[in-house]
Amino acid sequence: MTKTFFRNKERNYEPIVRATITNPLNKKSVEIEMTIDTGFQGGILVPLKTYTDLELYLLEEPKITGIIATGSRIELRRAKAILRINDFTTLCTIYTALGVMKSLLGREVLKTLGVYYKPPEKILIGI
Repeated sequence: MTKTFFRNKERNYEPIVRATITNPLNKKSVEIEMTIDTGFQGGILVPLKTYTDLELYLLEEPKITGIIATGSRIELRRAKAILRINDFTTLCTIYTALGVMKSLLGREVLKTLGVYYKPPEKILIGI
């Protein structure tokens, strides 16, 4: 199964990554699709349901305040989790907040794994 692909040319070839996130404490895991977002400096942003399904509240670190693209401030819950994409595994920070509808893969992970992005032909994670 392809782990990286482009979706929807009307949205300018949205870069999608399939990955598995695992709670390092109890080994619960979920497979998700995330949009690569180079404007997000964190690791991964997920909907609250994904965060609670993984029971990441058991590993929660102090909340932080983030600033979204409109300049508004938002309180973020965060915890550490294991991210696996293809053969690459890394410990990263998972963020969530009320109202998050879409999962995003941010620069914290991209700087660790590397990315090659040439729409609409190719996207590679782990270069």
